[in-house]
Amino acid sequence: MLFKDRVDAGEKLTEKLRLFKERQDVVLFAVPRGGVVVAKVIADRLKIPLDIVLAKKIGVPFNKEFAIAAVDINGDVVLNNEYVEYFSMRDEYIEHQKKRVLESLKDQIIRYRGSVEYKSLENKVAIIVDDGIATGATTKACIRFLSKLNPKKIYVATPVIAPSTLKELEKECDGIFYIVSSEPFWAVGQFYLDFSQVSEEDIKKLLS
Repeated sequence: MLFKDRVDAGEKLTEKLRLFKERQDVVLFAVPRGGVVVAKVIADRLKIPLDIVLAKKIGVPFNKEFAIAAVDINGDVVLNNEYVEYFSMRDEYIEHQKKRVLESLKDQIIRYRGSVEYKSLENKVAIIVDDGIATGATTKACIRFLSKLNPKKIYVATPVIAPSTLKELEKECDGIFYIVSSEPFWAVGQFYLDFSQVSEEDIKKLLS
């Protein structure tokens, strides 16, 4: 299946999430940037609150987009051990990259939501929304960050997810809502006709 764009993907993903419609105990957490477009559609259709959760990927030196780890705003690192071992990444490299991205991560969170502080999610259901999941490092970091806020459930919702990542993330949360998970899987963008970059201005408009 090909999605026209992120809005189309959000419309289709909404159908998977109808059981949460108008639930006062549910909060959507969009993963910027592309996840905000998808999540905004869902939030508007189902009339549930929208917030932001963010973790920064640490890529391999020759491809910054290929995540071997991810860092949340607390500085906690989630490793993708399979790829760390495969690419023989040293601890020093990961620590250096963590320090490099952490400051920009906090600045970005403040730009998007005004604060790095999050309220308790006690008695709440958290749903993490992204436009697609490849290695899952960023998603895993977001799950573990939100889990510290004590939600009663954490789900992940995404239009497309790599099959191997699906199995791995199912161990980390209470369930995954998705539309496509198929091989061959090279990149999230292969499942979109329009996968153009989402700008900071786009996000500000969507969240205003």
